Amino acid sequence: MPKIKSSIPTRKLERELAEPVIRYLREIGCQVVVPELRFFDRGVDIYGVKQSRPRRTYAVELKLVKWQRAIQQAAVYQLCADYSFIALPIKSALNVDLVPFKNCGVGVLTVREDGSVGRLLDAERSVERRQHYVEAMTKHAEMGDRSCLAS
Repeated sequence: MPKIKSSIPTRKLERELAEPVIRYLREIGCQVVVPELRFFDRGVDIYGVKQSRPRRTYAVELKLVKWQRAIQQAAVYQLCADYSFIALPIKSALNVDLVPFKNCGVGVLTVREDGSVGRLLDAERSVERRQHYVEAMTKHAEMGDRSCLAS
């Protein structure tokens, strides 16, 4: 039997994960949260800035099911954020192999059906982060300019 493709675009479904993750970042202290902030040829799905000392930055990649690709994307975002996560629906997260995430220092957030967000795996503070990228991303996030570091 052939697979039936959903008529709802993947991007729209990923956006449904965004609101709970944005709320979660605000709950953990991020005063600035910006969706779709450009980082060269990529778009960080959600970028958060905790402005109180010590200042911390968070990059979150939203994925419905293809978590293997998300590891690569989130690992790149370690250049421009203190902590990098992927966020998945809870049903998809149950099938994730956490070993590659642990090896990369990338955390895993789960979005439950009720919209609450949990941490399946904590992110480690990035050792790959580059201060000039963090400063540029933070500046653009605070200004609401989503074109930061566009190629």
